[in-house]
Amino acid sequence: MSGENDEAENSKRIGAKTISKIFKFVSACGVIACAVLKWLGIMPEATIGEICAAWAVVYGLGAGTIDANIIIDKYTGRG
Repeated sequence: MSGENDEAENSKRIGAKTISKIFKFVSACGVIACAVLKWLGIMPEATIGEICAAWAVVYGLGAGTIDANIIIDKYTGRG
C-alpha cells in the first residue's frame, strides 16, 4: 500500500525543469509588464535598468539555482 502512496505523491510533484521553465516565463512576463506600466506612467520613477535587475534577481533565485544544479549534475554524473 505504501507503494501506491509513493506513486501518487510522485505524480503530484513538479519537476525541477518544469519549475525552471515557470520561473523563466514569469520573469520575462514581469519585465514586460513592468516596462508597460512604466511607459503608461504608472511607475514613472522606475528605470528600465532597475526593472530588469529586479526581475533578474527573481529569475536568479528561482530558475538560476535550479539550472545550476542541473548543469552540475550533468557534468558530475549525479542523478
